[in-house]
Amino acid sequence: MSKHSFITTFFFLVFAVICFVLNLSYPKLTVIPYLAAIFALIPYYLSIGKALLKRQLDLSLPPIITIYLLLYLGKGNIALIFILIILLGHLFKTFILERVKASITSISDKLPKNAVIKLMGKDKEILIKNLKIGDILVVKSGERVATDATLLIDEALLDESVVTGESKPIIKKIGDKILAGSVNAGNYFEAKAISTADRSTLFQIQRLVSDAQNQKAPLAHVVSQYAWITTAFSACGVVIIFLLTHDIVKALSFWIAVVPVIFAIIVPVATTIGITILAKSGILVKSSPSLENLTKANTFLFDKTGTITQGTPEVEDILVAKENKDIILQLAASIEQYANHPLSIPILDEAKKQQVKLLLLTHVKTFTGKGLTALYNKESVFVGNVSLLKDQGIILTKDITTQVEEWEKKGATPVFVGKQSTLLGVIFLLDKLRPEAPALFDSLSQQKYETVIVTGDKKEVAETIAEKLNHASYIADVKPEGKVAEVDKKVKEGRNVVMVGDGINDAPALAKANVGIAMGGRGVDLTLNAADIVLLNNNIASLPQMIYTAKETFRIIKQDVIIATIIHFFAAVLVIIGSISLIQTAFIHEISSVLVLLNTIRLFRVKNK
Repeated sequence: MSKHSFITTFFFLVFAVICFVLNLSYPKLTVIPYLAAIFALIPYYLSIGKALLKRQLDLSLPPIITIYLLLYLGKGNIALIFILIILLGHLFKTFILERVKASITSISDKLPKNAVIKLMGKDKEILIKNLKIGDILVVKSGERVATDATLLIDEALLDESVVTGESKPIIKKIGDKILAGSVNAGNYFEAKAISTADRSTLFQIQRLVSDAQNQKAPLAHVVSQYAWITTAFSACGVVIIFLLTHDIVKALSFWIAVVPVIFAIIVPVATTIGITILAKSGILVKSSPSLENLTKANTFLFDKTGTITQGTPEVEDILVAKENKDIILQLAASIEQYANHPLSIPILDEAKKQQVKLLLLTHVKTFTGKGLTALYNKESVFVGNVSLLKDQGIILTKDITTQVEEWEKKGATPVFVGKQSTLLGVIFLLDKLRPEAPALFDSLSQQKYETVIVTGDKKEVAETIAEKLNHASYIADVKPEGKVAEVDKKVKEGRNVVMVGDGINDAPALAKANVGIAMGGRGVDLTLNAADIVLLNNNIASLPQMIYTAKETFRIIKQDVIIATIIHFFAAVLVIIGSISLIQTAFIHEISSVLVLLNTIRLFRVKNK
């Protein structure tokens, strides 16, 4: 925690206490209360001054006016007690606000102060602020990565919990992006810096979380309006009470009882805590309005690929026409090692998993949109799609055609493998459903949310996916621009729509929805700008936690307003019937502020729930 503001406030409180003691010892020195009012209230003057520069009125203005009226009326001792009470309240508020600020800055505190880089073949330690793009980072076991980088060795084990909230270490491969703040959970590795430390993902997260405080949620405007209506009401009450009783102290007591000073910070403090908690779980909420809009949502639209599926296909099965599965996989992987298209990756991964020895091929040719051919022991071999089969003069049997069609209905992509114009087999690649998806859809259904899968796949594929997600409906054969139309349609029907997509092709639909949520697994830089909320942890199972945190945040805000209002009006009634003094009123007012802030910081326990 930064102690500067707290210590400063404490200093002013000590000064006020000294003035109070001196006033008791030397009551005839009437200048002492004025000194306390002028110097001990500097934090309030600064707050009022900042508000005036923005052409706003600070809600702490009424207590300051009250103090100077008391001094004008010759009630210096009462003014001093009043100053002590409001400074004690301010000290507590400062403590809470500093704790909130510390929760934000702690995000980037996970970066090391220094980094080790390779320079002319030797290791050199430098300050992370001096890191440049292109520097080669040296990261030993247990050390944190100083900035975003790409891995230069075959494999590394990284703990990315500081960014994603995922406690289990994950394996990174050569060329993969490594996020700043990640911990090396394996052996020594080297990585190439792709950003400076102050522009790393971790710093971007802290900046966005910090900026979110300045973006007022819709409820903040309502609370602000309510506060000024209450202030106007209290001002009218002051005039009426004074005209009826000619008792200025009683009139001022009513003002202090009702004026809602604490209302100025209720919403920003609560929303900042909520957003910070989510950021530490790998959920980046980019503004307070986005957090509030999430509480109003009743419809979730999901992109399929990369959102409710894993986004990367895997070898699901191998259909044998001739030979056996091992030979088919070996031949396919041997050809695919020369390919540069995405479908080669799952075949090569499967071959590596099965410890398949790759064959040495010659005369490899690529046919764009079809596949590859090559020679092995002077025999022609090939791997590709139906178009390549036709070029090879191969006609599928009825049995194989039927099985291929059945797999295609499930969303699988067939890859045909053959030799010498003979089909050896078919490898089926399938983008599998995320394991957490069924439980997520069950959870959303139980909470009465409408869930819709919006996909460009055929109806049969969408239907197969929807069957595994018991409570979901689907819209198939939708192009990217069609997703925007589907979101717009739901919004026009009066639905509050959350669109969940990969943040790349779905960017227009994410922007159109009431809340756009982007998966963070396909490139953090892109998704940071594509949506209102980014799942940096790339885990859709985070949605219930996000919804719960948003609802808890705004439930507590409403509680705060109710608590403060009840206490303020209860104190006002006691003032009117003459049961409490001005000092007692001020004490009750500060107690209400303390209770409100104590209720607000309960949000820090939300993550544990």
